[in-house]
Order: sequence, then C-alpha cells, then structure tokens
Amino acid sequence: MKIRLFSIPNIITLLNLICGTLAIIAMISEPSVNALPIAFGLMISAAVFDFLDGFAARLLKCPSPLGVQLDSLADMVTFGVLPSIIALKIFYLTGGEGLWGSLTLLIAPFSALRLAKFNIDDSQHEDFEGLPTPANALLIGSFGYFVCRYTGDFPVWMPTAVIVCAVVLALLLISPVRMFSLKFRNFGFRGNETRYLFLALAVVFLIVFHFSGICLIITLYILTSVIKWLACPKKRRL
Repeated sequence: MKIRLFSIPNIITLLNLICGTLAIIAMISEPSVNALPIAFGLMISAAVFDFLDGFAARLLKCPSPLGVQLDSLADMVTFGVLPSIIALKIFYLTGGEGLWGSLTLLIAPFSALRLAKFNIDDSQHEDFEGLPTPANALLIGSFGYFVCRYTGDFPVWMPTAVIVCAVVLALLLISPVRMFSLKFRNFGFRGNETRYLFLALAVVFLIVFHFSGICLIITLYILTSVIKWLACPKKRRL
C-alpha cells in the first residue's frame, strides 16, 4: 500500500505543528510577559488548522491512518507541550519561586496519555471521556493572555492557584468524566440543547470579553460537562 505523505489534510495538520513549534520558540526565547499573547495567537491558529484538517479529510474523502497518527503527534506539541510551558511561565510571572512550578509540567505527559487513549477508544465519537487537549490548551493560553493584559499586582496566592489549576486540569485530561462535543448529527434543537446554549453563551462571552472570554467559555464547558455527568449516572462507564 502506497502511503501518501503530503495530502491536503496532512499539510494542514503540519501547519498546526508549525504553529505550535513557533509558539514554543517564542516562549523560550522571550522571557517577558510579551511572549504570552504571541503563543496564544499561534495556538488559536493551530486550533483552526486542527479543525480544518479533519474537515478537509471528510470533504475530499481521503481519511487515512497516517493522518490520524500525524494529527495526534501535532496535537502533542501544540496542545500538550506548549500549554505546560505556558503554565510554567505564568507561575513565575505571577510571583512563583522554586521548583514547585515544575508540577505544571504534568500537563504534557497527561496530554500524551489523553491523546493515546483517544486513538484506541471507540466510545468517543459523540462525546469525549476526559477533557480534550485543545480545550485544555486554549484555557491555559487564554489565561496567559489575561495575565499579559493585567496591570495590577498579582495576589500572593496566585502562584499556588496556578499549580492547583494545572494539576486539576492534568487530572481532568485522563478522568472518566464525559465531556460533550460540538459534533452535530443533525441541526435540530432537540438533542442539541446543550450545544446550542453553549455556543450562544460563547458568542456572548467573545463579544463582551474578546479573547479573554475564551477562558470563561472553556471553564463553562468544563463545569457544564461535569455537572451533566454527575447528574446522569447512566452515562458513566465503569
């Protein structure tokens, strides 16, 4: 079987990888807070490419096992390694000291576990088990964007809060919590109530808070999914 490396979907996936790599370079080479909005902008671009590669594969009817693996490898860089570096930088920029900040790096290995599990789990077509890596990365990236724009003094508890949030998010990546997806089987309101309500609120948050609203949107996504999962025990898997 001939393996085609440079199909249109694969090229789009590689653009995701390039954006993630450039963002990591920006985080390492620029020690100041100015690296955070650059990394966040590149992360958003990567997320768009991450959506478009699957869309292009379905549109052109050329899905491939290579594309699936390539997508996970690109996501590991952009939505696994990059957010762990951003979280570490946020820890130090908000006044953190010492090696406690290294706990934020748990995001990278837990993202790897999340992506590997997704590739072999056939139960995640309509919803997800655990927090999706792009959502986790965008939450951390958007908080970094907020930190960059914040002009006041950070409270003394902020570094501790960063570590706690990083650990909680890492655990959510591999948790059994079912997270709803935005994949529509049909566009009727019945059966899609949560999706339509979430999208409507997301638009409002973006209009009111601009890019900083992404942090609120994903926080809402996590809380809604957790509450829905706890309220529907039949949907929990042992």
